[in-house]
Amino acid sequence: MPVKVEKYGPIIEITEYEKTPRKVRLPSARKGSDVYLPKRPDNIRRTKKICLRRVLSAIEDFGNPLLVTLTFEGDASDASYANDSLRSFQVRLRNKYPKAESLFIPELSPKGRIHFHGLLFNVPLCLGDTRKGRYYIPDGDERKTRVLAKLWGCGFLDAKKTDGNVRLGYYISKYIAKGGGEPLFSAMRILRISRGMPKEIVIREGVADLVQKRYSVKKAYREWEGDNPFLGKITKKFYSNEET
Repeated sequence: MPVKVEKYGPIIEITEYEKTPRKVRLPSARKGSDVYLPKRPDNIRRTKKICLRRVLSAIEDFGNPLLVTLTFEGDASDASYANDSLRSFQVRLRNKYPKAESLFIPELSPKGRIHFHGLLFNVPLCLGDTRKGRYYIPDGDERKTRVLAKLWGCGFLDAKKTDGNVRLGYYISKYIAKGGGEPLFSAMRILRISRGMPKEIVIREGVADLVQKRYSVKKAYREWEGDNPFLGKITKKFYSNEET
């Protein structure tokens, strides 16, 4: 049976297919529609998966990121304006810190105001506040210098240090499911990732079989089975290198 292995951070995901996967070209969706609808559930799940894999891969490659929140000082109900503002911030961030990489997800407040949750990699961690137990100590240099807030330039920025735990990937990706049902966000990207963010490692064919054999003697922390009309029975097993 065909096997695919995917590695992102400490996670090893091994997928076994009943039938050989084939590439299928689908017709492109018609562009230019003015009808804004909530994102489809399958698109939300796919985007959450991409987010989790990118975050865990980046933590492994770059180390601990800053957890930041971007809010607007004035009106924040225009999706196009919010999208352009975020893009400009990412450009200015890269100009200030040439190796900086970032990932952002929008959220809509109860009052209908857009703000962003995100992670910044390869920026000074001293800018963020320190977590102690359930609370944060306001000791980050960002509170004094406002260097990131000035780069943002549209309002306020809150920065916190993180420990790079796997839970961080699940925490940040939950905002995708939360915002995916908002019609307003259909006019913008629900997940904005800078170009230098690493992707998961994908292994197929002979090498994948060897990896599967190696992990077959270990206990998976999670298993999933499903059926697909094109691929037949699909089995997924998840392993963590942090446990070995």
